[in-house]
Formats: sequence, structure tokens, C-alpha cells
Amino acid sequence: MQSTVVKLDHARGSRSTRILWLLNEIGDPFDLAISDSSLYALHDGGARMHETGAMTEWLCDTRARHLWRGPGQDGRVGWLDWLHFADTILMRAKEGDAAMLKTSFGILDDGLAGDWLLGEFSGVDCQMGYSLWAISQGHDLQSPSLRAYLRRCMGRDAFRRALEG
Repeated sequence: MQSTVVKLDHARGSRSTRILWLLNEIGDPFDLAISDSSLYALHDGGARMHETGAMTEWLCDTRARHLWRGPGQDGRVGWLDWLHFADTILMRAKEGDAAMLKTSFGILDDGLAGDWLLGEFSGVDCQMGYSLWAISQGHDLQSPSLRAYLRRCMGRDAFRRALEG
């Protein structure tokens, strides 16, 4: 466990909501600065990051190993794949390519391993859960399993607090 307090410069409605959700899941104290711009950053001691995938990997590696799959661990490849696929699926929704989005939904649907992407809740669920939530604001999630996954994400107290933040 780190001794420094993490600071998140958070832009409401942005992908930094993923990190606010993850910080709430971790449960350690953190400083939150709300920004009216779309810029966000994570500060942890001398580390400063702007990409939510890197932030998730860093926080899980340094503060929440129970939410991570490290090098050499079972599930590592899946953890990395879902971590980055969360942005791919979000981008496909923003691009408006219905065929690619449908394909992406199929990949995600096929990849759900029970309630969570890796069988048990992990940092990648913060990444993907936020992406699905954002997509659901403008697209219908036709798959019952994707809608159920999103309901499970939205049912987490840490997720609800992140949306309020």
C-alpha cells in the first residue's frame, strides 16, 4: 500500500469517471479536484498520468492487487485485453459505425465470464462498465447479458458515487 495520497483532477462526464469509480472501490483516501474542462489527470507521488487505462493499471498494481492480474498471473491476457477494449468499444460508438459496434457488443457478450469480465470484479470492470454506461446513454444495449452486466455495474455503491462526483 502506498503512503502518498492520490489526487484525481476529474472532469465530470469524462472517462475519468472510471478512475473515480476505481478509487471509490479501493477505499483509500484520495483528493478530488473537479474541473470544468475536459482535462483530467491522476497524481500519485511523482507519477502523473492522463490516460485512464494507464491509471487503472497503475492503481491496481500499486494499491489494489486484488483488482489486478499481474504479469505471470492467470487472467493477465484477458485483463489487458478488456482494459484496452473498453476504449475501443467506446470509440466505435462515438464513430457511429453500427456494424463495428454490433461486432464489439458481440465480443463483449461472448467474453462475459459470469457476473464480471474475469469471473470476479476487477479494475477492468471499472473501465468497461463506464464505457457501456456511456454508450447506453445513446444506444440500446440489445443483449440481455450486456444489460444485466451494466445493471450490476450500476448497482455498485462506488459506481453510483463516481457518477455523483
